Amino acid sequence: MVSIGGGAANTTSLLRLINQRAVFTEIFRLGKASRPELAQVTGLSKPTISMALADLERARLVRPVGLRTGGAGRAALLYEIRPEAGWVLAADLGRTTVRIALADLVGDVAARRQEPSRAHSYESALEQLARMAAELVAEVGLEPGDVTVTVFGSPGIHDKESGALRLAPNLPGWERPGAVDALAGVTGSPYTVENDVDLAAVGEGAYGLGKGVSHFVLVSIGTGVGMGVVIDGGLYRGARGAAGEISYLPVGETSPASTAGAACSSRWPPPTASSRRRHVWA
Repeated sequence: MVSIGGGAANTTSLLRLINQRAVFTEIFRLGKASRPELAQVTGLSKPTISMALADLERARLVRPVGLRTGGAGRAALLYEIRPEAGWVLAADLGRTTVRIALADLVGDVAARRQEPSRAHSYESALEQLARMAAELVAEVGLEPGDVTVTVFGSPGIHDKESGALRLAPNLPGWERPGAVDALAGVTGSPYTVENDVDLAAVGEGAYGLGKGVSHFVLVSIGTGVGMGVVIDGGLYRGARGAAGEISYLPVGETSPASTAGAACSSRWPPPTASSRRRHVWA
């Protein structure tokens, strides 16, 4: 027996879950894969691969999709991810525009919508997000409970301890403690909040000019200025999650104290010019 999160799990069950995840991950990466291919890339035995595939089929996460022919020996049965096994709703909350999209488990966008933002008011912005999400889910023919996870992209930094959105002066009201927590009610699904430029950097690394590049930065110039930093192929947030907040860097010998920075709580004070130069306020 091994301890997990304060509880106990049978090691056999744990290994079975690990094997299922490994097989699922490789099918997702390859698009379509056969048992021999999965055994080769995972290092698992063919009986273990067969057991993991059976478990994933029962969970309706993968499905057989045909045979691969043309090679030596018997034709190999191919498996793929069931796209409708999960749904992700993504929302981009900005000062001028709100964009939302609904994608299936393999990342194909089923529907998207865009409206002028009502971010002038915290309550209006929250109502707008909930309404747009409900309309998009209904448009695809789903129920709210069908959304697996929701991802919100916004300016600023999510302070998870207080539930506030820091360094986002263009979104009034979101700096209050607990403000971000209300996003849980938008779809009722588990959710995460990320900086919008950080998400753009992740997307650039997956589909854009950053694909295959280990280290790069993406700079966004719009209503605000921000930067996403990718190091060793992964998003770099910094110690406080603010590694890309370049608009708070000093210019010359003086430190331009911003209204947004001055409004932050005592846990998030704008650093002095010297400390900014040393730490880039990361």
